[in-house]
Amino acid sequence: MDFHIVVLFLLGFVSKQVLSEEVCYDDVGCFTDEGCHWLGFPPKPPSEINTMFFLYTRRNQFEPQELRRGDVDGLRASNFDPRKKTKISSHGYTADSFRPWELDKKDAFLEAEDANVICVDWSGGANDLYSKSHQNVRVVGREIGLLIRFLNLEMGMFYKDLHVIGMSLGAHAVGYAGEFQPGIARITGLDPAGPYFRDELGFEFFNNGPECRLDPTDAIFVDVIHTDGNDIIGAGQMGQLGHQDFYPNGGRHQPGCDGPDLTTGCSHSWAWMLFTDSIRFSTCSFTAYPCDSWVRFVAGNCGECGERGCAIMGYHADQNTAVTGKFYLSTNADIPYCIPE
Repeated sequence: MDFHIVVLFLLGFVSKQVLSEEVCYDDVGCFTDEGCHWLGFPPKPPSEINTMFFLYTRRNQFEPQELRRGDVDGLRASNFDPRKKTKISSHGYTADSFRPWELDKKDAFLEAEDANVICVDWSGGANDLYSKSHQNVRVVGREIGLLIRFLNLEMGMFYKDLHVIGMSLGAHAVGYAGEFQPGIARITGLDPAGPYFRDELGFEFFNNGPECRLDPTDAIFVDVIHTDGNDIIGAGQMGQLGHQDFYPNGGRHQPGCDGPDLTTGCSHSWAWMLFTDSIRFSTCSFTAYPCDSWVRFVAGNCGECGERGCAIMGYHADQNTAVTGKFYLSTNADIPYCIPE
C-alpha cells in the first residue's frame, strides 16, 4: 500500500476518534463510533434492519410463529414453552432465516430435542455492503438481547436453559446479545466473521477487542468452531474467541474446498454443516484434542487428552469436562463428517 495512502488513512482514523458520534434508536439504545466501532458507522435503524424472530416447536415444526417484542398476548398464544430449553439461531452475511441450511439446523434441533427453536431473521441488515452489515450486527445483538429479556420476564424462561448460536457475522451478533443481557448459559460461534474483526493489514485498530466481537464473557460457556481462518482471504478467523475453540482440519481450509473462500464460501460453510452433523449423528463424537497448532497435531504430538482433557466439538460441547483452550481434530470429507474412534 502506498505510504501516503496509509498516512491519510491513519489520520482519518485519528480524527474520527476525536470527533466521535452517537446514534440512538428508541428502546434498542445508543451506539457510538468510538474505539473499534467506527468502520461503517452508523448502523441502520431497527426499522430498516427489520429483525424478526420465528418460533418453531414440535407442534409447528414447518410453520413458524412470529414472536414480537412487547406483544405479550401473541407470545402467550404461541407454542413457546418456558419449561423446555430454548435455542436461538442467527444467520450470517447475505443470508436469511429461510435458507436451506438454517431450516436444516432447525429441523435437526427438533429431531434431537423437544425444544423452543427461534430463528432470527435480520436479512434487512445482512444484505448490505459488508462494512454496513458489520455495524448492523450491533443493533441485531441488542434486539436478540431484548427478546431474551422479554421471554424471561413474561414467560419465566430461565437463562440457564438458553443456547444461542450464530454463524459468521451472526456469531458476533449473538456475542453482542450476551454482552447486553448477562447470564446466557451458552453461546456457540460458527466460524465467526474475520473481516473487520481481526488484524487485516498489520494495523492495530483492525484488531477488535472483546467489546467488539464474540468473547468468553458473553455467556457462561462459549464454544467456537473455526473452519475458514485464513488471513485476509478467509471469511473467518483463527483467534481464540471462546472458552473452547475447535479447529477441525486445522481451521483454515476444509476438505474438497477449492479457491479463496471469500469467493466460494466453501470452508466457511463447513462450520454450520459440522455443527448440524453433530446434532444428528449422536453415535459418533467429534473428539478434539488439546494442542497448540495443527502442525503439531498432524505430526502426532497431540494424540492424547493429557491433563487438560479432550473435548467434544459441536452440539454436545456443553458436556465437556475439559478446561479452556484450543482443540484440534480431523473429519471426513463428507456426511457423516465425524470419524469414529
